[in-house]
Amino acid sequence: MNRLVLLLVTSLVTVPLAASGSTPSESRRTPAPQGKLVFVATTGLEDLGTLSSALRHARSAKESGHLSDVVWLTYGRAVVALDPTVKAVPEEVRQAAQAAKAAGVRLVACGTALQKFGIDPKKLQPQAEVVDNGVAELARLVAEGYQLIRY
Repeated sequence: MNRLVLLLVTSLVTVPLAASGSTPSESRRTPAPQGKLVFVATTGLEDLGTLSSALRHARSAKESGHLSDVVWLTYGRAVVALDPTVKAVPEEVRQAAQAAKAAGVRLVACGTALQKFGIDPKKLQPQAEVVDNGVAELARLVAEGYQLIRY
Protein backbone atom coordinates (compact mmCIF):
# COMPACT_ATOMS: atom_id res chain seq x y z
CA MET A 1 0.00 0.00 0.00
CA ASN A 2 2.79 2.46 0.93
CA ARG A 3 4.54 1.65 -2.31
CA LEU A 4 1.37 2.43 -4.29
CA VAL A 5 0.91 5.77 -2.50
CA LEU A 6 4.56 6.67 -3.10
CA LEU A 7 4.23 5.80 -6.79
CA LEU A 8 1.04 7.86 -7.10
CA VAL A 9 2.55 10.91 -5.36
CA THR A 10 5.73 10.66 -7.43
CA SER A 11 3.76 10.55 -10.67
CA LEU A 12 1.68 13.58 -9.67
CA VAL A 13 4.81 15.59 -8.96
CA THR A 14 6.85 14.56 -12.01
CA VAL A 15 4.16 14.59 -14.71
CA PRO A 16 3.57 18.38 -14.61
CA LEU A 17 7.31 18.99 -14.71
CA ALA A 18 7.78 16.67 -17.67
CA ALA A 19 4.81 18.17 -19.47
CA SER A 20 6.13 21.71 -19.10
CA GLY A 21 9.58 20.70 -20.33
CA SER A 22 11.35 22.60 -17.60
CA THR A 23 12.38 22.20 -14.01
CA PRO A 24 11.26 24.63 -11.29
CA SER A 25 14.71 26.24 -11.22
CA GLU A 26 14.63 26.86 -14.99
CA SER A 27 11.26 28.58 -14.81
CA ARG A 28 12.58 30.91 -12.10
CA ARG A 29 15.56 31.91 -14.23
CA THR A 30 13.53 33.04 -17.23
CA PRO A 31 10.46 34.96 -16.10
CA ALA A 32 8.07 36.41 -18.63
CA PRO A 33 9.51 39.60 -20.13
CA GLN A 34 8.04 42.54 -18.27
CA GLY A 35 10.59 45.26 -17.56
CA LYS A 36 11.22 48.23 -19.82
CA LEU A 37 14.48 50.14 -20.27
CA VAL A 38 15.36 53.29 -22.13
CA PHE A 39 19.03 53.88 -22.91
CA VAL A 40 19.58 57.61 -23.39
CA ALA A 41 22.53 58.63 -25.54
CA THR A 42 23.50 62.29 -25.42
CA THR A 43 27.23 62.13 -26.04
CA GLY A 44 28.48 62.60 -29.57
CA LEU A 45 31.65 61.97 -31.52
CA GLU A 46 33.72 63.30 -28.62
CA ASP A 47 33.12 59.99 -26.82
CA LEU A 48 32.71 57.20 -29.36
CA GLY A 49 33.33 54.50 -26.77
CA THR A 50 30.35 55.61 -24.71
CA LEU A 51 28.18 55.96 -27.80
CA SER A 52 29.07 52.46 -28.93
CA SER A 53 28.59 51.06 -25.41
CA ALA A 54 25.07 52.48 -25.17
CA LEU A 55 24.09 50.62 -28.34
CA ARG A 56 25.81 47.37 -27.31
CA HIS A 57 24.26 47.48 -23.84
CA ALA A 58 20.78 48.12 -25.25
CA ARG A 59 21.21 45.13 -27.54
CA SER A 60 22.36 42.91 -24.66
CA ALA A 61 19.43 44.01 -22.53
CA LYS A 62 16.97 43.17 -25.31
CA GLU A 63 18.61 39.81 -26.00
CA SER A 64 18.47 38.89 -22.29
CA GLY A 65 14.80 38.00 -22.69
CA HIS A 66 13.89 39.67 -19.39
CA LEU A 67 12.47 42.88 -20.85
CA SER A 68 9.30 43.57 -22.78
CA ASP A 69 10.77 46.67 -24.45
CA VAL A 70 14.16 48.32 -24.89
CA VAL A 71 14.56 51.77 -26.41
CA TRP A 72 17.75 53.56 -27.46
CA LEU A 73 16.82 57.24 -27.38
CA THR A 74 19.20 59.76 -28.83
CA TYR A 75 19.08 63.50 -28.58
CA GLY A 76 21.68 66.24 -28.68
CA ARG A 77 25.03 65.48 -30.30
CA ALA A 78 24.43 61.71 -30.27
CA VAL A 79 22.07 61.89 -33.27
CA VAL A 80 25.09 62.06 -35.57
CA ALA A 81 25.64 58.35 -34.89
CA LEU A 82 22.71 57.65 -37.23
CA ASP A 83 23.82 60.06 -39.99
CA PRO A 84 25.33 58.05 -42.86
CA THR A 85 26.99 61.17 -44.31
CA VAL A 86 29.21 61.83 -41.27
CA LYS A 87 32.53 60.19 -42.10
CA ALA A 88 33.82 60.59 -38.54
CA VAL A 89 31.40 57.92 -37.24
CA PRO A 90 33.45 54.71 -37.05
CA GLU A 91 32.17 51.47 -38.52
CA GLU A 92 32.07 49.98 -35.00
CA VAL A 93 29.35 52.45 -33.98
CA ARG A 94 27.39 51.89 -37.21
CA GLN A 95 27.55 48.12 -36.73
CA ALA A 96 26.46 48.43 -33.09
CA ALA A 97 23.42 50.46 -34.20
CA GLN A 98 22.52 47.89 -36.88
CA ALA A 99 22.94 45.00 -34.43
CA ALA A 100 20.80 46.71 -31.77
CA LYS A 101 18.01 47.32 -34.27
CA ALA A 102 18.26 43.75 -35.58
CA ALA A 103 17.93 42.48 -31.99
CA GLY A 104 14.66 44.37 -31.58
CA VAL A 105 15.82 47.54 -29.84
CA ARG A 106 13.65 50.49 -30.81
CA LEU A 107 15.88 53.30 -32.05
CA VAL A 108 14.37 56.73 -31.42
CA ALA A 109 15.90 60.04 -32.55
CA CYS A 110 15.05 63.58 -31.51
CA GLY A 111 13.67 65.60 -34.44
CA THR A 112 14.84 68.87 -32.90
CA ALA A 113 18.44 67.61 -32.72
CA LEU A 114 18.28 66.21 -36.25
CA GLN A 115 17.16 69.61 -37.49
CA LYS A 116 19.85 71.42 -35.47
CA PHE A 117 22.58 69.26 -37.01
CA GLY A 118 21.09 69.33 -40.51
CA ILE A 119 20.41 65.59 -40.63
CA ASP A 120 17.68 64.30 -42.96
CA PRO A 121 15.40 62.02 -40.87
CA LYS A 122 14.58 59.94 -43.97
CA LYS A 123 18.24 59.00 -44.44
CA LEU A 124 19.02 57.73 -40.94
CA GLN A 125 21.03 54.50 -40.90
CA PRO A 126 19.67 52.39 -39.50
CA GLN A 127 16.19 53.82 -39.77
CA ALA A 128 14.89 55.17 -36.48
CA GLU A 129 11.60 56.45 -35.18
CA VAL A 130 11.77 60.25 -35.10
CA VAL A 131 9.99 62.16 -32.32
CA ASP A 132 9.52 65.92 -32.15
CA ASN A 133 11.46 66.35 -28.91
CA GLY A 134 13.74 63.76 -27.28
CA VAL A 135 13.34 65.08 -23.74
CA ALA A 136 9.54 65.07 -24.03
CA GLU A 137 9.73 61.48 -25.33
CA LEU A 138 11.94 60.53 -22.39
CA ALA A 139 9.39 62.03 -19.98
CA ARG A 140 6.64 60.03 -21.67
CA LEU A 141 8.62 56.78 -21.43
CA VAL A 142 9.43 57.33 -17.75
CA ALA A 143 5.74 58.05 -17.08
CA GLU A 144 4.99 54.68 -18.71
CA GLY A 145 7.31 52.90 -16.28
CA TYR A 146 10.55 52.69 -18.27
CA GLN A 147 13.74 52.67 -16.24
CA LEU A 148 16.42 55.06 -17.47
CA ILE A 149 20.07 54.39 -18.21
CA ARG A 150 21.97 57.49 -19.35
CA TYR A 151 25.12 57.57 -21.44
